[in-house]
Amino acid sequence: MSEYDKYYEDFGIEDEFDELTFYCVLPVIEQVTAVFLKLIGLSAIVTILAQLKSDRLNSLIDILLGLLCAFLFYGSSMKYIVAVVSLSYMVVWVTCGTGKCGAAVLLSNLIFVFSCELAVVSAEQWHQIRGTVILLLMKTVSLGFDVDAGVITPPPPPLFFGYTLSPVSLIFGPFVTLADYRQSKHTPFTRDVFFRICNSFLLAYLCVIFSTCILNYALDSAEKTTMFGVYFTAQSFRASHYFVCYTSQITALIGGFQHSSDEPYSVVAPSKVEFPRSMAAVARNWNLPMHYWLKTYIYKKSRSLGVFASAFLTYAASSILHVSHESQQPLYSHTSIHGLNFQLPVVLFSIFLFSYVEMMLRSELAEMFNSCVLVHRCSDCSHRNKVLELPTKLVFVAVNVVQLAYLGVMFDSDPTQMEGYSRWNVIRKWSNLKWYGHVLCLLGMGLTLLLRVVNKYWGKKNQ
Repeated sequence: MSEYDKYYEDFGIEDEFDELTFYCVLPVIEQVTAVFLKLIGLSAIVTILAQLKSDRLNSLIDILLGLLCAFLFYGSSMKYIVAVVSLSYMVVWVTCGTGKCGAAVLLSNLIFVFSCELAVVSAEQWHQIRGTVILLLMKTVSLGFDVDAGVITPPPPPLFFGYTLSPVSLIFGPFVTLADYRQSKHTPFTRDVFFRICNSFLLAYLCVIFSTCILNYALDSAEKTTMFGVYFTAQSFRASHYFVCYTSQITALIGGFQHSSDEPYSVVAPSKVEFPRSMAAVARNWNLPMHYWLKTYIYKKSRSLGVFASAFLTYAASSILHVSHESQQPLYSHTSIHGLNFQLPVVLFSIFLFSYVEMMLRSELAEMFNSCVLVHRCSDCSHRNKVLELPTKLVFVAVNVVQLAYLGVMFDSDPTQMEGYSRWNVIRKWSNLKWYGHVLCLLGMGLTLLLRVVNKYWGKKNQ
């Protein structure tokens, strides 16, 4: 008997299932549990001490526990987190009352982020902390715009630093507003919330095991250029993202965050991403708090520039946020992104292009057939043709599933991804797939133009 056989016999590993269990599933569970113990423990302490009913004391506790959380996860790199929060507070203090507080905070934070990314911080350190820095950017920018709008008054230092550094949302998120933070201190912990936390725990474990072990095993057995291989690659990335979102959902629920008194806090809607009604639904349900931030503080603030320009700026901001947020996964490396990378902005711009073309195409189809096939559901539907609704929607769901596989192939386990794909890597990967996603988009554009001409001709004829 060979040494290899003896090794596996000693551990009782006789088949691939046992190997997968002992060398992937169990180690991943151990790593995830170690992270959960730190995050959940600190979040639980915050919630328990919130019963003291002293806002100033609660803020000081959040600051101290937030600094401890940053130290546990980032060590000495936490100084950059303290720096960006301090910088933001100084900008808020100087610019409050000018009506330019939000823009000033956004500009100063972007300068800080790109300076750290390109010059100040080492690549290894920045890779660790940039997700948290971006979350802090989102919090402080929202606060600045809310101050400009008169929704809130400039907060005192304890409240500002308690809000930004709270361990409940410091590492994995989610984004919360200052109003959400204040409300969380007075939210009761109910049995329904407890069951929702348990459910989120289970889903988080299932997603990380599915992504790291099961799908990677399937990818080892499948040719990556086939449709199955492409789909599994994209699915692995999405499952790892769901894990991060469910982790942030756990801490948010423990911390008392809720949409309303009847609706527990949700960070992601996987079913609406896996079987999307439209590409716009993917962008919306990928990360619900981030979508709210982009819609409220980027899209609506830039609507004066026009729908197309404001949508483009929103996707540009989304690319900056996601480059950092999707890298915030310290448990395993196959989805980590290091440095300024090329593939994620290109993918997000492609989603913007695909979404825009789909919206225009479905608008023309709805007009031609008088059928409710628009990207968004009609609030007061007056379309008469109901026969084509379901088949048309199913076709678009199928097309969007295929497009997600095409876009997700960029986020595989290639070691090159750790340094960010160059444009040549992106071109090579999509060339292997014959650029079918962008070909479908071009066909959609052509069909949209054709339908527009036909609709105009019929409209004039009917007049």
